[in-house]
Amino acid sequence: MALLEVKNLHKKFDATEVLMGVDLTVEKGDVVSILGPSGSGKTTLLRCINFLEKADEGELVFGEKTYHLPKVSREDISAIRKRTGFVFQNYNLFANKTVLHNVTLGLTSARHVHAKEAEKKALEVLRKVGMADYAGQYPSQLSGGQQQRVAIARALATDPDIIYFDEPTSALDPELTAEVLEVMRELAHEGMTMIVVTHEISFAKEVSSKVVFMADGKVVEEGTGAEFFENPKMDRTKEFLRLTKN
Repeated sequence: MALLEVKNLHKKFDATEVLMGVDLTVEKGDVVSILGPSGSGKTTLLRCINFLEKADEGELVFGEKTYHLPKVSREDISAIRKRTGFVFQNYNLFANKTVLHNVTLGLTSARHVHAKEAEKKALEVLRKVGMADYAGQYPSQLSGGQQQRVAIARALATDPDIIYFDEPTSALDPELTAEVLEVMRELAHEGMTMIVVTHEISFAKEVSSKVVFMADGKVVEEGTGAEFFENPKMDRTKEFLRLTKN
């Protein structure tokens, strides 16, 4: 049984159809890379399945429950989010809180974990991403790559079933991109289930168990990492891959 399924997802912004009947299946342990040109609906897909945007139509099957996306209760959204992590493009750290507090906050406020236990868990995940030595610093004292690693630690702290990454390196220069991708590689090798919206083709080629290519609000092609990159079937996919090599 799949860990997560998206069925017939539709989303409009005013008169513009951004998602037009998107389906997606994610098995436990999958690393699903979502590729596509700007404006193809990749980020909107992630935001809809984490309820940061309200879908107009579609279903989400998560675990053993099915949810009608336009009418999900607050209680159900809260329950789903407790099983997921989300890493944003621009980190979304609290500027007035230390690295440690940024990671413990979700544990103490949303999950009512005791402060001592939350701090222990936070230091554990900060150590995992190479940021434990920066626990007392503030986001403004960190590089973009360090901030993104803290954001990944925050997502890991809740022991999620799945983590969504929305273009996690798009705001970073190449050197900082490399350090973030290395953390993500390690998570992939450890079996963390991940959906990654990315423009890092070489990274997707290396770690993906499945690749989904989107264009114009639809899934054009999907397949295993090997199938997708070595033997793309659709002309639109072939053109995209050709352009990304230049």
